[in-house]
Amino acid sequence: MRPARIPEKLAKDLEQLLQDGVWRPGDLLPGERDLASRFGVSRSSVREALRILELHGWVEIRQGDGTRVAHPSESFGRRLRSRLHEEDFIAELFEVRRILEPAVAALAAERGDKQAIERLEALLAQQKAAKGDLYQFVELDMDFHKTLAEMSQNTVLSEIVVLLAAELRQTRLSATAKRFRPETTLAEHSDILEAIRSSDPEMARKAMLAHLSTVERAAKTKEVGR
Repeated sequence: MRPARIPEKLAKDLEQLLQDGVWRPGDLLPGERDLASRFGVSRSSVREALRILELHGWVEIRQGDGTRVAHPSESFGRRLRSRLHEEDFIAELFEVRRILEPAVAALAAERGDKQAIERLEALLAQQKAAKGDLYQFVELDMDFHKTLAEMSQNTVLSEIVVLLAAELRQTRLSATAKRFRPETTLAEHSDILEAIRSSDPEMARKAMLAHLSTVERAAKTKEVGR
């Protein structure tokens, strides 16, 4: 089997185990090291297979908590994923993001504490260091936006934003794989972070809106992914 195919094959095997009920909704899956040993693959292959499962709505990956089997309520996410090939649907998703995420950034600027800001700073630093790794860069990008959503301190808004961002990950990966240009993303994330450091909701709102406009253009032209 070609190495590039190993994560996809592993994802299918794990999906079958999930369908067979080996792990139930809410269960914590074994760690990367354990799964790698069980299936005779590398930890990087396990990591990518889990990302594939997350894209298809089977699991939830959360820092500090591990990988858990998604609940049936996540079927909404699966329905979204099934329509990601539709150009009009992608446009609708971005329209929703333009409505919600600038508000999230503004709330983060109002409510974010020192500890949360330090998490954003650390994520941005890690993202800069991962410029040569497409998958790691996109994963850290997701974490940056998830952290912003958590900083809003509005659990409903946070869940919606995190779900929508996750549904666009495959589109983002497809785009970045062709022409990976991380510098624009890093610069715009820095603008958002600076607005939050300054506790300036309006600046944060504008910075996020500018970022999403770049993202949408990139998705349409397939130049960059986030």
